[in-house]
Amino acid sequence: MSVTNRKPDELASKAWRERDDAGRYSIWSTDSGEIRAYLDASELAKWIRLKECGVSKKYSQELARRTIDAIHELSNGRLGKIKRQRSKDGLIYQETRLVLKADVKLPGEVNSKTTDDTPSTDGVAGE
Repeated sequence: MSVTNRKPDELASKAWRERDDAGRYSIWSTDSGEIRAYLDASELAKWIRLKECGVSKKYSQELARRTIDAIHELSNGRLGKIKRQRSKDGLIYQETRLVLKADVKLPGEVNSKTTDDTPSTDGVAGE
C-alpha cells in the first residue's frame, strides 16, 4: 500500500463504521425499497472537514472522492457507485453516490429475517 492511499483507506474505515451510527448527524442516509443506505460525496466532504483538523474545502472534496473510491474497492463489489445530477444555487452538479442495496449480504452481518428467535438445544440423554 502506498503512502498516498493510507488516508483515504483510514477515512473509508471510519466512514463505513458511521453507517451503523444512529446519531443526530449521520453521513449515511437510509432509503426504502431497493437501497438500504447511501453516501453522497458532498456529505462525506463535510464530514471530513469536521473530523480532520486543518483540511480545506477543496482538499476535503478530493479526500471524499478518494475515500469513496477506497470504500468501493474495499467492498469487493458489494456497493454500487453512481453519478447523479443535483441542482444547487441554480447550477447543476455531478455528484458521486455510493449505494448499499437492500439485498446485499455483508460478511458478519446478522439478518433478523433469517434468524430464529427460538434457541436451539441439544437432546439430553436420560439416566
